[in-house]
Amino acid sequence: MLTIYLTRHGLTEWNVNRRMQGWGNGELTEKGISDAKALGKRLKEVPIDKVYSSSSKRAFETAKYIIGDRELSLIQMDDLREINFGDWDGRIREEIEAEYPDEFKVFWETPHLFNRNSGETFEHVRKRAIRSLQHIIEENKEGTVLIVTHSIFLRVLMTYIKDIPLSDVFKSTPPGNTSLFKIEMTDGELKLIFENDMQHVE
Repeated sequence: MLTIYLTRHGLTEWNVNRRMQGWGNGELTEKGISDAKALGKRLKEVPIDKVYSSSSKRAFETAKYIIGDRELSLIQMDDLREINFGDWDGRIREEIEAEYPDEFKVFWETPHLFNRNSGETFEHVRKRAIRSLQHIIEENKEGTVLIVTHSIFLRVLMTYIKDIPLSDVFKSTPPGNTSLFKIEMTDGELKLIFENDMQHVE
């Protein structure tokens, strides 16, 4: 059996300032760092074999804080990055909503129809989310791995795991920073054990 833990990166300055954070990067806050360390403490007794991280700085640094002094292999993957917001990246949400009200509404309310000349669609993210998961499963037939990634990426991946349409991607509870997900792979079947667990965060 293969056990897969997934988490979102720690809280960043851009999260606090409500900036759209895709391929751009806000620095981890003190809380983001302490929460990542707390998750590391929670997972200390879990026999993790390998850690995969988005190549974005905030995710990679979160992964390193989770690992702490454990000797674990840490692999960066571009496919685990957040959705590419294009020219929205780094901008405050309210400013984008004021400047692009129709597109902003489509993004949050009918994400499966979202399509701009800048950045990615949700279908693009879904394809690389599935591709990255399949790659990790192929590399690890059994054991336990941890994946450190992003909010929308996790929500899109969950539509695949739960077999629900992309149109419902924002109908679930948003993944908290360093929230924990657990999936088990047995006989080719993926089973979601729990999601968005925040018990390690004060």
